Amino acid sequence: MIYLKEFELPEKEDYSGYPFHLFLEKRFYDIKFDTITIFYGDNGSGKSTLLNIITETINKSSKVIKRKNDIVKSEYFDMYINECKYYVQNNIPLDSKIICSEDIFKNILSKRKENQEKNSAREDLKKQYLQYKYNPINYTSLENLSLSVETRKKTQSKFIKSRIEENSREFSNGQTALDFFDKELQENRLYLLDEPENSLSPKFQLELVQLINELSRFFKCQFIIATHSPFLLAIPNAKIYNLDETPVTEKKWYELENMQIYYNFFKENKNNFENK
Repeated sequence: MIYLKEFELPEKEDYSGYPFHLFLEKRFYDIKFDTITIFYGDNGSGKSTLLNIITETINKSSKVIKRKNDIVKSEYFDMYINECKYYVQNNIPLDSKIICSEDIFKNILSKRKENQEKNSAREDLKKQYLQYKYNPINYTSLENLSLSVETRKKTQSKFIKSRIEENSREFSNGQTALDFFDKELQENRLYLLDEPENSLSPKFQLELVQLINELSRFFKCQFIIATHSPFLLAIPNAKIYNLDETPVTEKKWYELENMQIYYNFFKENKNNFENK
């Protein structure tokens, strides 16, 4: 499914402020999207900026793309998006999303903090249980009396479970990040993903690729992705814009410089793999 069909960046040279000069220097003005479109380039090439420009331009006219965290914008950024234009093939669905790598890291840290807080609360409940179970019944208030009675009827584990939820299951960062995508990515949406491979091992990156493929082929999703990942770049039929070139051109994933470096490295070490 294609929702966002085309996006036009300004060709004016009226301002020197960021990001006006960035894409002018790359002679990159007109972006045509496919079901899966990828922006590739080194750090500083403008991949993340481009996702933010697209998001804020669309949301200026219709707030359909959700983001978890606001971005810091200069006056030039707002001036820039006023000069951008976009065209749709189908209406962009409500609750489409931009997901940034910082969203994934915050989710991982949030899970850890939640478990730490539960562990601390659990220790306090253990002390409370022992206090009321093995001391004389406390009649000073209804609450104290109730606790004295309850601790005599329940084991420590049942007393604690009745007051606090179990910890979230302890996963690796990669599994937590993959679970995050599994919950966030729903059918019938436009998604902008900024370096989603962060925190994902190669194994989990391949699972994310499978999820993206299924959503784009069978569940009417469109993806615009900024990435360095060879696994994401190799998604079949993805349209790739190489932001490291001037002018920016479309490339096949195996034509990209970094992919050639990977290829040559593994080719030179081929015997180490085949002689195992």
